[in-house]
Amino acid sequence: MQEEVGLRGAKTSAQMIQPDIAFGVDVGIAGDTPGITEKEALSKMGDGPQIIIYDASMVSHKGLRDFVTDLADELSIPYQFDAVAGGGTDSGAIHLTHRGVPALSITIATRYIHSHAAMLHRDDYENAVKLIVEVIKRLDKETVEKITFE
Repeated sequence: MQEEVGLRGAKTSAQMIQPDIAFGVDVGIAGDTPGITEKEALSKMGDGPQIIIYDASMVSHKGLRDFVTDLADELSIPYQFDAVAGGGTDSGAIHLTHRGVPALSITIATRYIHSHAAMLHRDDYENAVKLIVEVIKRLDKETVEKITFE
């Protein structure tokens, strides 16, 4: 989708699909990477998927973020918050389409991103999948309208 070169695919896909809600699913920076300080990246491998509060491309939609984290709490799925001053995901392009699309980035803390030696914790991956699947199961029309308009 050309996310690494300007979110181009997300822009065109969102124009065509016209989503009601969007998730950017990607890797995130693991704060426990050697050479990275806690100030540079808050998240740790093994502490659950990262719920991105903001990045250089967007501030996450509060209603959608609350819906996801409330569900994670209800189902005892671990997660961690992160904020990234640089970079972004496809959510950044999608949330600007049409009249605006509630969007949230869910990422997995990963060491050495964009390299052949990238490493992530399998539990984080599995919990991200579990969380996203459970969220999707609950996104009926009424819930989407509530997230979007309240």
